[in-house]
Amino acid sequence: MITKQNCRCDKCGCAFIPKPKTQRDGEIEYTFFNCDFCGKAFIVSVTDAALRRNIRKYAAFADRQKKSTLSEMELLFAARLKEQNLNRAAELRQMYIREE
Repeated sequence: MITKQNCRCDKCGCAFIPKPKTQRDGEIEYTFFNCDFCGKAFIVSVTDAALRRNIRKYAAFADRQKKSTLSEMELLFAARLKEQNLNRAAELRQMYIREE
């Protein structure tokens, strides 16, 4: 669910409602938004094909959990998958984003 909340640009200080965009560079996909006033880009996430696939797997577990109780083994698998996803997302962010 996307909420329409203002954020404030740390470059120009103006408040704006972010409009997420996605861009691909080969297998790598960037999700970002730009400041409406100065244009500064804010990277939300960087994913590769494997991470996107694992995110979909985790989302399927979360959907199933809403409908019925998962077994202990399924919950453990989902927790490990979440941890792997977070670690891979951090690796990709470090590899592909140069923070200013």
